[in-house]
Amino acid sequence: MSVTIRDVAREAGVSVATVSKILNGKPGISEATTRRVEAVMKALDYAPDSRAASLARKSARNIVCLTQLPADIAYKNPHRFDILCGILSELNEKGYTLTLMNAAAEISPGAAVERIVRRKLADGIIFHGVPIDKATAALLNRNQFPHIVIGRPGADSRLCWVEIDQTLGGQIAAEHLLERGYRRIGFLTGPADEEIAYLRLRGFRIAMQEAGVRVHESWIIHTPNGLAGSHQGATDLLHLPDRPDAVICGSNLHAFAFYQVARSLGVRIPEDVAVITFDKYPYSAVLDPVPTLVHIDVHDLGRTAGKMMLRELKAPELLVQSYATLPQLICNATTPYRPAEQ
Repeated sequence: MSVTIRDVAREAGVSVATVSKILNGKPGISEATTRRVEAVMKALDYAPDSRAASLARKSARNIVCLTQLPADIAYKNPHRFDILCGILSELNEKGYTLTLMNAAAEISPGAAVERIVRRKLADGIIFHGVPIDKATAALLNRNQFPHIVIGRPGADSRLCWVEIDQTLGGQIAAEHLLERGYRRIGFLTGPADEEIAYLRLRGFRIAMQEAGVRVHESWIIHTPNGLAGSHQGATDLLHLPDRPDAVICGSNLHAFAFYQVARSLGVRIPEDVAVITFDKYPYSAVLDPVPTLVHIDVHDLGRTAGKMMLRELKAPELLVQSYATLPQLICNATTPYRPAEQ
């Protein structure tokens, strides 16, 4: 027999009305009582009947976006705000508001999710850059709570997610260089265990294998995150006695560092080395010459996440998993056709 609100009230030593107020986020209940009731709900694995709850109160018409918002994030990861703007645009058009919740300020993101689900503080949750443990995933699935994860959480995950095909982005970059006649191609990228770096490099390897072109492992440089690490990686790559004649920079920051190091060493772009990178911002627009790049429309990614959330609100039982907008090649002056005499 399923657990009822009366069972929770009896076990916690409070009235049914008190439990109802806590579930609906109503004021007037002490923090100590709220914690005690929530602990009982968790112990009993109590989940309110969603149909009864919808009859008892109107939809909040609010979505929570749980993300990491530490100091200086606007400079370190401007894409995060492009994604948020895309989400907000889509939700606002349908009369929904978006509430930002900073996971960096939470002791446990899982506790924040449990609070939202148990109290029904929002109609759904969008996750961005926040790890989701098994217990939290089980809570979302068990309650059929509308959610979207930006970024694929795992091949066997039962969570709903939307992502950009980063592997395809790596393939597009490599295929462009190969089509331009380059065969000696290096890759400057982030840590080997960083997901986007791994996927873009994977796409590069796939393209090279399909073209029958050898991958020189010494030309694949993994760097720590940050400008200093990117500088060191570019320096190591350009100081190789047998260096590549084309380089894929795995991020804007890697391209920025590569340009600086190349200039200091008298290496000309693109005469001595061709360059391709990813994304328009934040550094591509200020580099000279403007680099060829694989553009990822993260604003569209945010809009897609918003659209998928709206679908989830109508049918929480749906398992929605999809790639969003495709990466697009923007060809500029840094990848000319390789001269035949070289």
